[in-house]
Amino acid sequence: MLIRMDAHAARRSLAVLAAGTAALLAAACGPGAILTAETPDQAVSTALQAVQTTPLQAKLTGQLTLNTSSLSGLPASIQSALGQVVSGGSATGQLVQESSARRQLTLSGGGSSLSLVEYDGHGYVSQGGGAYAELASALPAGAAVSSTDIGTVVADLSFQDQGPASVDGVGTEHYSASITISSLEKLAQDLGGTGSGSAELQPVLTLLAPYVTGSGSADIWLSTQDGSLVRGELSGSLSIDVGAAASALSGLLAPSSGSASLPAGTLGVSLSLQVDVSDYGGSVTVTKPVASSTLPASGGWAGMLGLPSGASL
Repeated sequence: MLIRMDAHAARRSLAVLAAGTAALLAAACGPGAILTAETPDQAVSTALQAVQTTPLQAKLTGQLTLNTSSLSGLPASIQSALGQVVSGGSATGQLVQESSARRQLTLSGGGSSLSLVEYDGHGYVSQGGGAYAELASALPAGAAVSSTDIGTVVADLSFQDQGPASVDGVGTEHYSASITISSLEKLAQDLGGTGSGSAELQPVLTLLAPYVTGSGSADIWLSTQDGSLVRGELSGSLSIDVGAAASALSGLLAPSSGSASLPAGTLGVSLSLQVDVSDYGGSVTVTKPVASSTLPASGGWAGMLGLPSGASL
């Protein structure tokens, strides 16, 4: 997948990657919470604030599927990006979090691996099990998701209590939220003034909404004994009518090279992500990497990893 971001956004992404994943899943609750005395929104909000600082380990599994078979007439740049993604794929990961300032995320997929470490304001990257390189600039302070943003996300998604359930022999309470195009639009609009980056996302969603159909869900299972996360899942699928969108936005798009026609066809996307947590609140240690080199402060993730411009991850 082709990734583009400025240097500050790339460094910030490393700091909040673990917390951001948990936030999308609404994935934890602090020890000692009495689930039956809380509304779903209260339980989830407490969870999201606690998960950013609580020691834990988590196993991640994900699957992305793309259906591009009906697409035609795409600009060369988009064809190239989709060609690198191909039909999607699966990935696995392991998160180790000692505190809000010390965490390590290791991802594997497509025959490659990547390890990202945040340690007391410094960021480190290792690709393919090789030596670590340190980011040239310190990670920005205050990268955690704010309680205000957490409250907004929870309110807009509106989690519901689905009742008790057993997960791998553990007694849990199941919470679920439906995700629709409308709820994503509202979420982007409500977060637009908070500095979360949604100010840029909201107008894009508004423009594309008439041509996108789909739905998804976020589910979590919290231990009925102490309120800690046992499992979290995020899933969804959508279909984008590229032809109709291109026609409506033809003034903003250039036809593909050598063709006077606009893009046509439909893009289908499906995504699933599961997180299983262990050692929540236990003794977890992240080791500071020994860096053998320094990464440049620009060029997005590809530049930071020393890859050629336009390389995919």
